[in-house]
Amino acid sequence: MLLNYDSGLTADVIDIGQGPPVLLIHSAGMGAAQWRVFMRALADERRCLAPNLRGYGRSSAWPEGCAAEIGAEIALLESVADHAGTPLSVVGHSMGAWLALELARRRPRRYASLALIEPVVLGTLRAQGEEAPLAEVGAMIEDVLAAFARADIAAAMERFTDYWYGAGAWAAIPLAQRMPIFARAGKMRADVEAVWRDRTPVAAFAGIGERTLVLSAERTTPAARRMAELLAGVLPKARRATIAGAGHMAPITHADALAAALKEFWAEEA
Repeated sequence: MLLNYDSGLTADVIDIGQGPPVLLIHSAGMGAAQWRVFMRALADERRCLAPNLRGYGRSSAWPEGCAAEIGAEIALLESVADHAGTPLSVVGHSMGAWLALELARRRPRRYASLALIEPVVLGTLRAQGEEAPLAEVGAMIEDVLAAFARADIAAAMERFTDYWYGAGAWAAIPLAQRMPIFARAGKMRADVEAVWRDRTPVAAFAGIGERTLVLSAERTTPAARRMAELLAGVLPKARRATIAGAGHMAPITHADALAAALKEFWAEEA
C-alpha cells in the first residue's frame, strides 16, 4: 500500500491481517520486510501495518548526504497511525523502538500499548555511570561512520552486521542478498548518525503512560541490555521480558516466540 502524506511524500506500507491494528517500526538498515514472518504469525487476529521509513522500499527517498531527522520519520509514522485507526498498538525494534517512544512522547495517551524490542536509545546511556555501555556501542558506531566516510560501504556493513548478529554474520550473507543492503546504505548511514546524535535523557520518557513491554534478547549485547533496563526503570507502566535463545535480530530469527509474547501481553488489555 502506498500512502500519500505531507504534501506529496509517500509511505510504502505492508498492510496484512485483520483485527485491532498494530504499527510495526523497523530497525536501521532493514526495512519493513524484516516483519514478514512475524506478521504471518499475527495476521489471523491483528491487522499489521509495517511502513518503510524514508529511504527504504518505495517510501519517499531521503535527500542524499543529509543527516536523518527524527521529525521527518515521525511525520511518516503519524500518517500511518492515523490511517490505521484505533485502538492502535505500536511495536518498535532497535532504532524503531526509539521512534516508537518518540511517537508516544509527542502524542500522549494516543496508543493502546507499546512494545520495545531490543531498544536502541543512546540518549539513555549519556548519563553519569553509563560510560562503559556507551563506549561499547559507540566504538562500533564510530567504526561504521568512519568506513562510510571513506566510501568503504562493505566495511561499514560488516562492522554493523557483525556487532548485532555476531562475528562472521556479514561474511555468511550470500552476495546476491547483499545487493539490497548496499542499495539503502545511504539512508542507513543517516539513521546511524541520527541515533548516535541523540541526547534525549531517559527521564524524558517518564511521562509515557501506555502499558509497555520492554523485550530483550537473551544473547544480546551488554549495551542493548542496559538500554532496556534503563527504559523499563523509568516508564511508569512497563514490564520486562526476555526472548529465550535470541539475539538482537529476534523479529527475524525468533518471530514465532516474539509473536507469542506479544499476544500474551495484548491479552492482558482485555
